Amino acid sequence: MNLSRWKLAALFIVFTNCAQAQKLDRTKVHEILAPVPSLLKQHYVNRTLATQYSDAISKIIQSGAYDKITNEDSLAKAVTRDLKIITKDGHVYVQVLKNETEEDTNWEVAEQKREQVTNYGFTKVEIMDMRVGYMKIVEFMNSKTAMPTAVAAMKMLETTDTLIIDLRGNGGGYPGVMEYIMNHYYEGEPILLSTTVFSDTALQPKTNYSSDLVYGKLRINTPLYILVNNRTASAAEYFTYTLQQAGKAVVVGEQTAGAAHMNDLYELPYKFRMSISTGMPVNAITKTNWELTGITPNVIVDEKMAEERALELINKAKH
Repeated sequence: MNLSRWKLAALFIVFTNCAQAQKLDRTKVHEILAPVPSLLKQHYVNRTLATQYSDAISKIIQSGAYDKITNEDSLAKAVTRDLKIITKDGHVYVQVLKNETEEDTNWEVAEQKREQVTNYGFTKVEIMDMRVGYMKIVEFMNSKTAMPTAVAAMKMLETTDTLIIDLRGNGGGYPGVMEYIMNHYYEGEPILLSTTVFSDTALQPKTNYSSDLVYGKLRINTPLYILVNNRTASAAEYFTYTLQQAGKAVVVGEQTAGAAHMNDLYELPYKFRMSISTGMPVNAITKTNWELTGITPNVIVDEKMAEERALELINKAKH
């Protein structure tokens, strides 16, 4: 059964112990992992690499590398570690679950707690000297709950001359809020931003266009600086890459994580499941994306110096 989650996934990989953890043996380990190579081969979005990755994890499984693991969490972590080495893809992993209802409830509770603790992802919004607006976004939360905060943040900063959006440590999240902020930098007819292609050939490619959905002032001519580091990933990278390649933003900081893919979840025996990258965004300008390579900033500096360097650039541009 394919448990599909359609969003630009944040790189949170949470391993949960079963309510009554079962002890594994060699037979159960093989039952759990038997579908892994075929699932990877069938569903991984890069079809030229799918067989290679499938063969690699199959060899490790057949070697008996996991046979002596008796703890569920340890098995999930060990297989995930090897999948990361093989694919270098942050959206490919194995996890063990509680029962479905409990897991879903825990996931929702955890997300609600993050929303409350982080002000729906917007941990800092301020107007600095030189009429510079600053916005720190630690995660792109669900637009159903976070959109009012996003609208208020952009409204607060709409009279500033320059905007800094700090995405250092932002692992991604949902697309809605991210796209809303991006819309402030486009006007007129919708512009094709990207096309997502899928490993499932029955699915039509999904196009993503700019939108005039903005509750406030457009920022077309407002200089934009985006701060990033090696933990900036997924939806945060989509935001950064799209605006950088369109010439609408100066990116300052470190090379980003390189997690462009979108994932689906597949059931494995004994309440395990596997995440596999099944969707790949293709930028309308570059005809590629940032998977594995990450985004190279326009100005490369240590993440701790990114804000200071951006302010120096802004000050220089004003004088």
